[in-house]
Amino acid sequence: MKESIIGRHMIPGSAVAALALVLLQFGAIRLAPSALVVRIAVPATIAGVPLVLWPHRRRIGVWVMFVGLAANLAVMLANGGLMPIERSSVVAAVGPERAARYVDGAWMRGSKDVLVEAGGGRAVALGDSIVVPARGRGIVASPGDVVILAGVLLLAGEASIGWQRAERRRRRNEHESAPASGARGSATTPQ
Repeated sequence: MKESIIGRHMIPGSAVAALALVLLQFGAIRLAPSALVVRIAVPATIAGVPLVLWPHRRRIGVWVMFVGLAANLAVMLANGGLMPIERSSVVAAVGPERAARYVDGAWMRGSKDVLVEAGGGRAVALGDSIVVPARGRGIVASPGDVVILAGVLLLAGEASIGWQRAERRRRRNEHESAPASGARGSATTPQ
């Protein structure tokens, strides 16, 4: 497995590649001159993450993340490469004045979303429908995003447990290989 050095820590190459995909996705969303760029870049980066994380497939958290990624990719592909969001979610996130600027059926510039009318769109239940209040505004997420976050937290827990077990083994090995205290010499040293 390739590793990169960041600070004094070794980071697996797959983690760096996954971060690069996420940064590419956010860059495409923020800088895209048209919806076509977002319709191609976002699903492509979502599809790329499982390929990058495949070496870690033995971790339960990675499989949970795969489920969330699959849900997001499916709903985006069903809606032409964009994530559906209903006006009520937009109003809850940014307020009625700002929400009024967006047109039904159109890409919401600066996002990965397409505004769908209530009851419109495909698989809207998997779209951006969860609004988390934050500083007078809201952060909008999909059920797939929640599952991905759960996978990341589970993966962090798995990594923490693995690190703790490795540390215990290291200490046990050091203790077992250290000479017993109070011993007087050994078979190889004179007394």
